[in-house]
Amino acid sequence: MLALLAEQAHAAGERPLRIGLAAPTGKAAARVRVAVNGALDEILRRTPDDTRPVVERLREVEPSTLHRLLGWRPDSRSRFRHHRGNRLPHDVVLVDEASMVSLTHMARLLEALRPQARLILVGDADQLVSVDAGAVLADLVAGAEVAADPPVALARLRTVHRFGETIGALAEALRVGDADAVVAALSAGSDEVRWVRDEDPVTTLRPLLTQQAYRVLTAARDGDAEGALTALGDHRLLCAHRTGPHGVRTWNQLTETWLTEETGLTFYDQMYVGRPLLVTANDYATGVLNGDTGVVVASRTPDGTPVRMAVVEGATGSTRFAPSRLGDVETMHAMTIHKAQGSQAREVTVLLPEADSPLLTRELFYTAVTRAEETVRVVAPEEVVRAAVDRRVVRASGLRQRLAGSPT
Repeated sequence: MLALLAEQAHAAGERPLRIGLAAPTGKAAARVRVAVNGALDEILRRTPDDTRPVVERLREVEPSTLHRLLGWRPDSRSRFRHHRGNRLPHDVVLVDEASMVSLTHMARLLEALRPQARLILVGDADQLVSVDAGAVLADLVAGAEVAADPPVALARLRTVHRFGETIGALAEALRVGDADAVVAALSAGSDEVRWVRDEDPVTTLRPLLTQQAYRVLTAARDGDAEGALTALGDHRLLCAHRTGPHGVRTWNQLTETWLTEETGLTFYDQMYVGRPLLVTANDYATGVLNGDTGVVVASRTPDGTPVRMAVVEGATGSTRFAPSRLGDVETMHAMTIHKAQGSQAREVTVLLPEADSPLLTRELFYTAVTRAEETVRVVAPEEVVRAAVDRRVVRASGLRQRLAGSPT
């Protein structure tokens, strides 16, 4: 899409387009970078020589977080350097993972765009909405589908490239809310989709989590930062809650306990070698952003002194820091489904909460399943699965009705 726009501008004799690429989190921005570079490699193989420089120029576009695009201000969380009186310079702004953008931040982006600019929102309207107010992408899609004269152009992509057919069938059943089809997809016995209905998930999860933690630990102790990050990305345990028996905190603590029993090591130091990290707040002084992941690894100074370094993978690749320089981080043997938005892993295990949990919704379940590239494992009894499919996130922002031309 961006290559076509760049070629059209060139054919019309216009100056090169000024393009902004953004995503809500640093992790999502990093994925945009990988996706764009991979797509450009393929596009350039089929691009005529006379327009190759036009398309090649897209490599210079630096994906960033939406906060950074708008111009972060240390004195305000909701106001930015770019606004009505100081517009963004871009001709085109593309925002990926748009389902995560809140009503407030979308309003600030629209205010900052020049009247002639083109805004492209890319995302999955069936995913979890922003943790802040609003469900902007879902409202835009719903409003455009029913409006007689829609204010936005809507295109749905139907072919899934991230995962295989069985995961795709499960995701589609969740998207349309067909509980019987969801149960059938979980029960199919595929290598891609596995269903664990044990009352005690420890039986299944202990060996899985301990093995991964051991792989991360081994690579980290060997000073192999790349190997540690690769092991970390091979599997994600996704939970709905932060606390409680089905929460992230419980499973992080259990994994560390099991790793201690497996290795005989103790992890009293908070920044122990092998600790998987999840950044939970933006730190523009270091460039570390909310959603970035990393591992504490063994390293050495130029004179050979042993030290520990936190290797963080973000929008600009992996960066090393002294652990003391990092601010808000958590252990990431497990993470919440909300935090997993904008990321993916080769294998994902989804630990659903109790049926009466207010967080148990179809959008939560769908978001978790669609983080997987090769394998998804769902840990929940059938009644919980059906409860999740039947329950939707409800946000009354009024935007959907206004877009559809109905009174609010």
